[in-house]
Amino acid sequence: MSSVAPPVILVVARDRDARSSVVAELERRYARDYRIEQAVDEHEAAERIDAIAEEGGLLALILADRAGDLDGRTVFSRARRRFPDVRRGRLIEWGQWGDVAVRDEILSLMGAGELEYYVIRPWHTPDEYFHRTITEFLLEWERSIGLRPREVAVIGRTALPRTHELRSLLARGGVPHEWLDPGSAAARDRLAASGLDAVPEEPVVVMLDGRVLRNPGNAELAEAYGLTTSLGPEPSADVVVVGAGPGGLAAAVYAASEGLDVLVVERESIGGQAGSSSLIRNYLGFSRGISGSELAQRAYQQAWVFGARFAHAREAVAIEVEDGGFVVHVAPEDHIRCRAIVLATGVSYRRLGVAELERFEGAGVFYGASAIEAQGVAGRPVFIIGGGNSAGQAALHLARYAASVAILVRGTGLAESMSQYLIDQLDAQGVRVHTRVEVVGGGGDGALERIRLRDRDTGEEHDEECAGLFVLIGASPRTEWLPPEILRDRWGYVLTGPEVVAAPERPAWTVDREPFPHETSVPGIFAVGDARRGAIKRVASAVGEGSVVVSSVHRRLAEAAAADAAAERGSGPT
Repeated sequence: MSSVAPPVILVVARDRDARSSVVAELERRYARDYRIEQAVDEHEAAERIDAIAEEGGLLALILADRAGDLDGRTVFSRARRRFPDVRRGRLIEWGQWGDVAVRDEILSLMGAGELEYYVIRPWHTPDEYFHRTITEFLLEWERSIGLRPREVAVIGRTALPRTHELRSLLARGGVPHEWLDPGSAAARDRLAASGLDAVPEEPVVVMLDGRVLRNPGNAELAEAYGLTTSLGPEPSADVVVVGAGPGGLAAAVYAASEGLDVLVVERESIGGQAGSSSLIRNYLGFSRGISGSELAQRAYQQAWVFGARFAHAREAVAIEVEDGGFVVHVAPEDHIRCRAIVLATGVSYRRLGVAELERFEGAGVFYGASAIEAQGVAGRPVFIIGGGNSAGQAALHLARYAASVAILVRGTGLAESMSQYLIDQLDAQGVRVHTRVEVVGGGGDGALERIRLRDRDTGEEHDEECAGLFVLIGASPRTEWLPPEILRDRWGYVLTGPEVVAAPERPAWTVDREPFPHETSVPGIFAVGDARRGAIKRVASAVGEGSVVVSSVHRRLAEAAAADAAAERGSGPT
């Protein structure tokens, strides 16, 4: 550990025997790396929390048998206020989840964002179920705080947008990394160890083996940490999946697991927009929630194990229809032949369109909100533009670090666009909501320092101090590169299935059948996820579409194979 004193795990329990059993089990497993401390109640716990903070220590985990009351705040809230990354567990006895009062308290605390989950007190030794929960908590904490040495270091000024872009690519790619200010002693030491005396003007990336990449391109960076960027020695596949968001990854998993040769082309990072989400609370099977990047990395590994191939940091730029299949052109000058295509291109964040703020993109103005931006605005005021669930989740995540968080909406409230559980959590965390307001300007010296707000009713304008402006105002589909034969609506969303036949502007449907589910106006090309018209903008929905579309792909491949066989028979000797 890099700190002088080991991080602390704090156990709070009124019953001495219960407290002793938890402490003893923790000490057997974690005492070499963590300091196990204990307190009788929330008041003693608050004193220990404050003392740890004043000593410059770290609190990794607090386990308490009740929330307590500290001047209207819980002990969990007190811990999070002093240590933004601490993990918090409500200790319960085995079977106590059936107690109505306990259940209601846990659900209320989780609903208010003051608790990660409950922890069942160990009742035998070793209690591996107990340790699984504790280990998951500690792993999450270590990932969020970046305590251990990182494999990769990004050295660059925060005012450079490319510094932010490189960090975002690494974070969404699941690559542990640290950011170092070019003027810091740590940056100079890291560069000197790699043979560089002077600090470059542009951002650099220092790898674990000492390699220094000067402002690398996305593909160069991906190759440096072991990802493939080529289309393979033989550029052909049964199916090409364009986009590695939830829908594309699901299509890759199911297609590869069913024996198809799959190539996934992804221009940015695995996970798409979902990959930048700090916490997905409502995805099936993850009771405590899961970050978008971790969910994406799990899906990527699953697809890889089944044999799916990936071309990372490569962009599909055109599709050409040829006899019996397609050619997908990939920038800069590659192509791959296939028999079917799944479009999972997703959407791009809509731009704010305020000229004064364009130069601050990546230097205080961010589209989306991932963990790296949150830590970069610690202790300073931030604003979020948007009223949907993604804006709510971003606000909750940022509230752990920022001095203050405010949501700006053009309309009259959040109820129409945000889930009620998020609205309740925002209120509990003290996140302010400003309605009928819009951002019309801003400025700063190299990085964003202030924004200008306009009241939409009165027209009055005023400036607000702002270290981070997070823009989540919807998105538009990435479909502008598709050929005109693939029908889209006026917003660019791809028509699929029955909508293809019903469209008045449809081209001649050349196949003697109805379009398969998720099939576009070009037979053999399918669309799933957010780029498809009528798609429900949920991770689970995109995953469902990606898994279901594979059955349509099989039907198309079988249809094409039958046509080839018939053509062969027709051209043979009589």
